[in-house]
Amino acid sequence: MMRITSSCCFHPTTTVVVFISNYMSRTRRAFHSQPSDPARSRETHRGDLVPRVRYLEHALNVFDEMLQRRSLPSVVRFNQILVQLVKNKHYSPVIAMSKQMVRCRIRPNQYTLSIIMNCFCHLNQMGFSLSVLGHFFKLGLRPDVVAYSTLINGFVLKNRIQEAAGIFSKMLQGGHCVPNVVTFGTIIKGLCRRGDNNAAIQLLRKMDERGCEANIVIYSTIIDGLCKDTLVVDAMNLFSEMISRGIAPNVVTYTSLIQGVCDIGQWQEATRLLNEMATINIYPNIVTYNVLVDGLCKDEKVVEANSVVEIMI
Repeated sequence: MMRITSSCCFHPTTTVVVFISNYMSRTRRAFHSQPSDPARSRETHRGDLVPRVRYLEHALNVFDEMLQRRSLPSVVRFNQILVQLVKNKHYSPVIAMSKQMVRCRIRPNQYTLSIIMNCFCHLNQMGFSLSVLGHFFKLGLRPDVVAYSTLINGFVLKNRIQEAAGIFSKMLQGGHCVPNVVTFGTIIKGLCRRGDNNAAIQLLRKMDERGCEANIVIYSTIIDGLCKDTLVVDAMNLFSEMISRGIAPNVVTYTSLIQGVCDIGQWQEATRLLNEMATINIYPNIVTYNVLVDGLCKDEKVVEANSVVEIMI
């Protein structure tokens, strides 16, 4: 169990600033000493089955060209185009293209329907997302864990946690579609967003009961929720549990902990966490620095906050 000290050393905020300054100088030297690898970018996407679309019009042209072929490509090839557009948040065009595929008698598979469901979720059209679930059965397909997780995530994105939990409960009760770590993580994210950290921890324990191993994302989500509620001791205990299970922390985990200790004025503990990060070669990111600057400003330590900003620049 990790312990948070309540006492402060002499000028603990100055210690934070000095540590960051030294740390940044070391990491900059390490960064500049690493050789560049210009060939890596040329290797990306070399084995793609369809062209990598650069923008919407390009994707539409590739899509139309595929539809004009004498022998139509499989639905897998079309899915690859749709996925690339979804990554660029072109949700409405993807839905329109999926309708065109149906008109051309290209039968959607489970993945296609999950893509469409995801688009409706992002467009805040949850009613249509649920209707896509009906299309699974209409086409003789069984919704898989990806489909259910997509639907659950849609409700979570809209803060409709109760409905997301309802779908999740049906998955658990039905037994034909077992939730995976992504499904559990999505529900836990929604619970923490609502501030229901106890329910999130209970679900973490249920994962253990079902033999589903939690990952760094789930632990970091709950740790962040606890820290936001200033339950830093509980967060530290969960952090220790995570380490004991062999799950390595990342910059997100440490940033949440640093925010938690900064919010309660524990600058000595913030320095210890930064030092621990440096020991295992985890570099603070812009969010970490923003947390430090915000905490210093709230503690009316403007000089120290300005020093951190100068280090960032």
